[in-house]
Amino acid sequence: MIITVVAVLSQIATGFTVEQIVTDSDQTPNLSFTSCAINAQKQIAQWMQHSKYSEGWRLDRYKCIPGHYELRGRA
Repeated sequence: MIITVVAVLSQIATGFTVEQIVTDSDQTPNLSFTSCAINAQKQIAQWMQHSKYSEGWRLDRYKCIPGHYELRGRA
């Protein structure tokens, strides 16, 4: 089963919120619902350090989604 890790981030200055796919089990073969629940915060923190969300953004929440996830508002 494919699992997708989705980060919900908000811009500190404006409160603008976005969703970003961090990884899925196609890219991270050992990813499961259990490992997502336990390790996703650490993985998202590492991802944020090396992304355009490294400054001025905060992690509001994350989701472990079964299957491939389509980001809202994107074609």
